[in-house]
Amino acid sequence: MRKIIIVFTIVISIITIPVFGQNHFIGLQGGINLTNVNSSNFLSNNDNRTGFNSGLTYQYYLNERFNLGIDLLYLQRGFTNDIVYTDEFGNPTGESATSEFNYDYFSLPLKGGIVIGDKFSGFANLGIIPSFLVDAKTTTPAIEGFQEETTNNVTDRVTKFDLGGLVEIGASYKITPDFLLSATFEYQHSFTSITNDDYFSNAEVRHYGMILSIGLKYALKKE
Repeated sequence: MRKIIIVFTIVISIITIPVFGQNHFIGLQGGINLTNVNSSNFLSNNDNRTGFNSGLTYQYYLNERFNLGIDLLYLQRGFTNDIVYTDEFGNPTGESATSEFNYDYFSLPLKGGIVIGDKFSGFANLGIIPSFLVDAKTTTPAIEGFQEETTNNVTDRVTKFDLGGLVEIGASYKITPDFLLSATFEYQHSFTSITNDDYFSNAEVRHYGMILSIGLKYALKKE
């Protein structure tokens, strides 16, 4: 975590040094995630995991039409998988259970794009998301008369680094010259797989999902 914060601080410093007189905003962001995986040779019948994101966000305006930004977020990803019980003839009994696959990351979204408007504005950004695995757990449901619910920590087996892309749209409102309220919708998709020789070695599994967030930012510099 300390290394990630250092990287975040260095990037912000490099960005802000040559841009005197521009609008700089730093703040807090949080919201919900609906995530799943795109996979081959892997589990089927997967459903979304509902998680959350929270952390720091930084944005500055190159001019009235273009902005750049970087975030430092705790980001929950993953998916669920339904197990449908059948009778001795292979017919569904109507009962089911759900396995959970949870992967939590520290992420550093780097993005930039266009802005339209002033006091009330809309924006659209493209970017990349380097992410570093913090925790990974799988939960297997209980089966009556056979097994109890079990949770396994697989953090040491899952690929630690993930790189993805993002598309983001949103709106901002300047409550005052110093405070900016924003709401964003973001789609993310990983380029890299969480699998390796020690974790589902015959499969390719990539995160994707929708991120809904709100943020409150404070102006460090104003035109």
